[in-house]
Amino acid sequence: MSLFGRRDNASSTPASAGGSAGDTGRHQESSSSSAARSQQRRITHIAPGTRIQGEVTGPTELLVEGEIQGEVRVDAPVIVGAEGVVHGPISAQVVRVGGRVFGSVQAVERVEVAPSGTLEGDILAPRITIAEGAFFKGRVEMKGDKPEKPQRPDNKAEEARRPKEGGEPGRSTKAPAEPGKP
Repeated sequence: MSLFGRRDNASSTPASAGGSAGDTGRHQESSSSSAARSQQRRITHIAPGTRIQGEVTGPTELLVEGEIQGEVRVDAPVIVGAEGVVHGPISAQVVRVGGRVFGSVQAVERVEVAPSGTLEGDILAPRITIAEGAFFKGRVEMKGDKPEKPQRPDNKAEEARRPKEGGEPGRSTKAPAEPGKP
């Protein structure tokens, strides 16, 4: 193991330096699988005090502890840290909000708003968690892999439109109070 936790692997040494042609093939397989693992662990970090204006895109996880003004489109999780601020829409696999987001949020898997989080914008995701103490202002649309079921007429909006026991739509059929009683 070398400095800063990086491992020396076969890709950093020339093929002629070590072994037979059969070994070279094995080293290439090992380096490609380690490259895939390191790709999964890579993270883009927007540090506190850093301000980015424009579009942020990429295949790696994004940790925002600074400020982004613009669209965020990432093919991995996006984490907005407690000091992080995003002014613009976010689209990612998973979105975790511990800081402040002002814009719509769309996630393939889920959206989570932590107790310290503020989200002002619409959410579109199959799973949503808004912790106690979090602030959310917007509209939620949950769409998953399951086919949508037709709405049943027993929802409250339908009840308000439906006549109740021969009465007019939206009016109560409760008998008027007796004189002298509230």
